[in-house]
Amino acid sequence: MSNERTQETQYLQKVYKELSQAKDTYKTAIDEVNTTGKSVLEQFGGDTKLNFDSYSDNLETFAMMEMKNREIDQLNIQNATAVKQLEKVERLLKVPYFGKIDVTFLDDDSDRDVFYIGMNDFTTLEGESRIYDWRSPIASLFYHNVLGKSRYFVNNNEIPVNLNLKRQLIIEEDRLINFFDTTLAIQDDILLHSLEADSSQYMKDITTTIQQEQNEIIRDERHPLLLVNGIAGSGKTSAIMQRIAYLLYNHRTQITADDILLLSPNSTFIDYISQVLPNLGERNPLNLTLLQFLKFTFREKSPIESESTYFKRITAESVDAQQKVLQSKEFVTFIQAFRDASLIQQSLFKPILFKRKPLFSAELIFGLYQETPTTLSIRERLSATKEKLSSLWNRYLIKQSKSKQMIDQMQDLTEAEQLRYFDTTFAEEDEEQLAEFALQRLQQKYRKVVDAIADFTWFDQWLLFEALYQNYQQEQYVKPTKAYTADEVVVLLLIKDMFIEDLSNRQMAFILVDEVQDYTEAQILLLLTLFPQANFTLAGDENQAIFNTSISFIELQDLLSASSRSVTSYQLLNSYRSSKEITQLFQMFVTNHEKLNIVSIRNDGEKPVFIHSEDEQAYLESVASLLNSLTQKEDTVIITKTVSEAERLEKLLLQKNDALDAQILSIDMAKGLEFDNVIIHDPSTLHYGSSEREKKILYTAISRGMKQVFLPYIGELSELFTIRK
Repeated sequence: MSNERTQETQYLQKVYKELSQAKDTYKTAIDEVNTTGKSVLEQFGGDTKLNFDSYSDNLETFAMMEMKNREIDQLNIQNATAVKQLEKVERLLKVPYFGKIDVTFLDDDSDRDVFYIGMNDFTTLEGESRIYDWRSPIASLFYHNVLGKSRYFVNNNEIPVNLNLKRQLIIEEDRLINFFDTTLAIQDDILLHSLEADSSQYMKDITTTIQQEQNEIIRDERHPLLLVNGIAGSGKTSAIMQRIAYLLYNHRTQITADDILLLSPNSTFIDYISQVLPNLGERNPLNLTLLQFLKFTFREKSPIESESTYFKRITAESVDAQQKVLQSKEFVTFIQAFRDASLIQQSLFKPILFKRKPLFSAELIFGLYQETPTTLSIRERLSATKEKLSSLWNRYLIKQSKSKQMIDQMQDLTEAEQLRYFDTTFAEEDEEQLAEFALQRLQQKYRKVVDAIADFTWFDQWLLFEALYQNYQQEQYVKPTKAYTADEVVVLLLIKDMFIEDLSNRQMAFILVDEVQDYTEAQILLLLTLFPQANFTLAGDENQAIFNTSISFIELQDLLSASSRSVTSYQLLNSYRSSKEITQLFQMFVTNHEKLNIVSIRNDGEKPVFIHSEDEQAYLESVASLLNSLTQKEDTVIITKTVSEAERLEKLLLQKNDALDAQILSIDMAKGLEFDNVIIHDPSTLHYGSSEREKKILYTAISRGMKQVFLPYIGELSELFTIRK
């Protein structure tokens, strides 16, 4: 055994022993806190007598209760801290660290320092640092820098160093499997070992194999708007997830997971990435699909299209003229620049009803609106109208509460009814007190009226939508379905923010969007409007723009630049997911392939297999046979163009086999996922034409494959493959 291997083994065993000791210490601390807490609660509930006999007894009792509550709070804090430390140590016991750097600091005469990099940091019980978190400033040297003179930053202060050594280690618990001294070359044994692993139900973190181009995205905090255009399998989503973990670590005193929003392409994908951050010791942020986000923000009782309806609509071959208008930045710009107050007519106002009886007529509310100063904006005038309505209603309730009828009702309440309505009893002779309780009762009874005033239910947003569309297009808007489409909701939210009330959220610190090429201009502008102070990371692949909602990255760049905030773009061209042969196949369908030099990082694999069938019956036989030949240990998927195709194919294959050992997914559900084996459903001439969209569907479908891709087809193979043939 070499001297260096001996030293590394000895250090690992020393750190592992210290981790084990820390684990025992934290477990003991948790047990002690729980025992103490139980004792305090028993004393609080048993031995402690609550005495309220006099004013002085009240003060003494409350003081004692406060003291016990503080004691319990302290115990809870101690317990939470110990639990968090224990979880961190237990993660490190599986793989204590994976990197090592040897550094000489150039701004002093210090000796060489060694830093071990792991999933989390670890400091011994004596206060000595043993492992540094991969997100710490010093760890950036491991991911980003070549050997020699270098630098890293701490709180924007540059620290000059000489990087003497960078070592990658493969460790399992207290066993050193292997180690490699490396420069920045990405085709190293550790990366390839990680890439060759089978696919799984959940996305894995890439902490041990973060590459330089991914590291730049993860740690970029200089630009508030990041635009990442990466080819399939380049680690876009992985970089986004690691970026969230980095931001939570680097801003841990300012933000939590509640200050981050992640928008994912579909509900299947949300489940797929759900374990990445918990495995890194971080809580998942709010993770929604665009449709879920719109429903969450819209907060109206009116129905919105379902996810299946939404995907059916956006995968349609064509887009009607109305939909194009709603998706365009021109219509959004028109709305946000509109100032003509004459558009606000009485027809836009609705009465406020209670039990179907009008309390405020539309005419009265419009009259209140007209009384507001014309120098104000439409939104300010509607807000002032709401305040007038609230004031009128409150005055009415106060007047009613003092009426003889309400006073009599309060006096007639039994003691049980008083307790049920007010949690207390009151004197029947005190009219002033009776009026106060009467007001409470009226407020309870008419709370829906208060909500209706506050929520602007008296102003018809949809009619304003139609009026603005008519004004812009010079033609009437025809609603295609009873339920609101996502495009309609986007415009309604923009209208509400512009003309009715401020919807902006200034708490969210970071917004991350995956598959951004599937968003419309209007959707991007809505996000920028709703989160004016948030930093955005927008990642996607323009070659996977298979929906009719797609936006080009040039258009995205223009939209972001127009916000007058600093924008930077990254392009990822290394393919980490697919074998070299699969990468070469999907590269055929890159629409701007002459501009892209895609590099496959994985080792050579199996060539894609084309399987010819004369008719559908033979096709089904060949697919069933293929599924039977593939090992169940590997994850296999059949990818279709549409949901209806997936449903039909599943029924037909189940007639051949009692059970299927593979998923059948439409392309919209398969996007973003990866599988060991991918079967492309019937890429024949009859099934695939030669349009740009069909090229992108094939690019997206083929690039889901990690190890093997099969292409069974009926009749003649699509002409899109003729270049290959």
